[in-house]
Amino acid sequence: MSQDSPEEPENAADPFAGPEWRESTAISASSVASPSTGEPKRRRIRVNRRKRHRRRRIGIAMMIAGGVILLAGVWLVVTGLIARRELTTARSEVHTLRSEISSGDLAAARRTAADFAKHAHRAHLLTTGPVWALAAGLPDGGEPLKTVRGVTASIDVLGADALPQLVRASEGIDPANVRSADGTIDLARIAATVPALDHASATMATAAHRIDGLPRTTWLHSIDTARSDVASQLASLRNQITAAAVAARVAPTMLGQDGPKRYFVAFQNEAEARGTGGLPGAFAIVQADHGKLRFIRFENDTTLDGVAAADIDFGPAYHQLYDGANTTTDYRNSNLSPNFPYAAQVWVSMWQKYSGEHLDGAMALDPTALSYLLGVTGPATLADKSAVTAANVVALTQSTVYARFATDNDARRAYLLAIARAVSTKIIDTRGDTSALVRAAAHAAGERRLLIWSADPAAESDLAQTSVGGAIPTTTAPYVGLSIVNDGGNKLDYYLDRKITWQRSGCGAIRQSTVTITLTNNAPATGLPAYVIARSDIRNYPVKPGDNRLEVSYLATTGATMSAVSIDGKPATSGIGFEHQHPLYTVDLELPRGTTRTIVLHLTEPGSNAAPIVLRQPLVRPLTVTLDDARCH
Repeated sequence: MSQDSPEEPENAADPFAGPEWRESTAISASSVASPSTGEPKRRRIRVNRRKRHRRRRIGIAMMIAGGVILLAGVWLVVTGLIARRELTTARSEVHTLRSEISSGDLAAARRTAADFAKHAHRAHLLTTGPVWALAAGLPDGGEPLKTVRGVTASIDVLGADALPQLVRASEGIDPANVRSADGTIDLARIAATVPALDHASATMATAAHRIDGLPRTTWLHSIDTARSDVASQLASLRNQITAAAVAARVAPTMLGQDGPKRYFVAFQNEAEARGTGGLPGAFAIVQADHGKLRFIRFENDTTLDGVAAADIDFGPAYHQLYDGANTTTDYRNSNLSPNFPYAAQVWVSMWQKYSGEHLDGAMALDPTALSYLLGVTGPATLADKSAVTAANVVALTQSTVYARFATDNDARRAYLLAIARAVSTKIIDTRGDTSALVRAAAHAAGERRLLIWSADPAAESDLAQTSVGGAIPTTTAPYVGLSIVNDGGNKLDYYLDRKITWQRSGCGAIRQSTVTITLTNNAPATGLPAYVIARSDIRNYPVKPGDNRLEVSYLATTGATMSAVSIDGKPATSGIGFEHQHPLYTVDLELPRGTTRTIVLHLTEPGSNAAPIVLRQPLVRPLTVTLDDARCH
């Protein structure tokens, strides 16, 4: 190589020294040739070197940042999978805990609550820290992680606080301990559990509110499903705790801790539908005195014929709906409204008019509820030595009895009254598994088959929060309420099948919903007594044996409006009223034997992210419910 040739630069292998290196080489050669311009050219060389170093640092920083992001992603995935495993375990333990508390296995319940707390806390720890916080805070894409963090934080609080309180309270109201050998209930023991239950209920409410506020629909469907499942389980557990807290608060007063209390007890016949369930038939008066229950008397439904209720005013909305049906003067129509406190007050008022006796409240139960209780106590025996059992009480009182006493109404009433007396006495006097008896009663209450109203305003305020109170709630949550009243004066609802589908679309402040009600008359073509298929309604069209007539009412979400209603695809009309601020739409429906008819209502409802509340009117055959809601953020 010639001596005049420039030396090869030291950084020839530098990947960042591409065109810039060639440029600097040229500059160096030029500077040798032109000494007068050497200083500016040397500055340019230093600038270019600094650029190369900066680019190198940027490249390294990008590689480090990419590595950090990759590691953060791996951390989120790994900890998320572990947290999901812990959450799944905790969710299964909620089911186990509820079962153990219900069965009275409190030692096992304590262990399960401790295990739940451990898994819930671990899930919470796994989803805390800066990586999860930053990822969840991303304005676009962080919603699933925000949901996970919110759920784990909420159940951690439950495991550390609410569930231990629940178990402690359950120990205090263990049915095996609160009832003495003679059947007297220890009211002081029950009252002592109120603080713990109230605390657990409040904690549950806070957790449920927090979860309700989390994103419902994100780009990760599995997270949305998990949030929904947890919310559903917490709602169920919260209802259980709330019911227990209410029971602990009201039981001492209602069971006579301050002196005797008396209640009206109506036995409802599901074969003839009414708003609260079935037709009110035989009834009893029961007394509670310092935790001891006993029945004072039993009466059949004709006792209150012609007895007018005292002046009761449930307001203009009630008058608009029911004034023509004599609900406050005719015992058989006293429960047309699905709001149980109305019927209860009418019954108490009627009894006072009849007997002059003041009552402290009212209850209602049906043969299905009695079947649950008889499943625990065992059969009740009638005077003729026949047995009334869990397996036969529903059919015996609502079907068989009409064939047995086809033409003798008085004998039929006497027989039904004897059943009511025998079964009630059996339940009150049983000394068997008290825990199982409480579970059976709770089962009936959850299906609105056991309802209670108290004349004490404080107790009634508590009862109205639970299913046992039977009150129609004043709420802005989506409401799906089907209420059927037999308008034919027969017992054909024993054979009635009911289905309701609620579909909601859109995600705005105003949303569209479609309600489809399907009713089927499954009455047999032959073999039914005349009393069962009788028609006492006034009509201008012919009917056949087994045909039925129903008033079908739908209670909608507060603020809803109806745009159209159809029956079997043809435009129809409906009556319009209000029940506790819920719009109520009523269709007069003829339902021939062996047919299915479909009512469709098109509604506009206020938007709400709350879960729909369903009114499940108790009849012989269960109501089938389908809820289909649009998925919205």
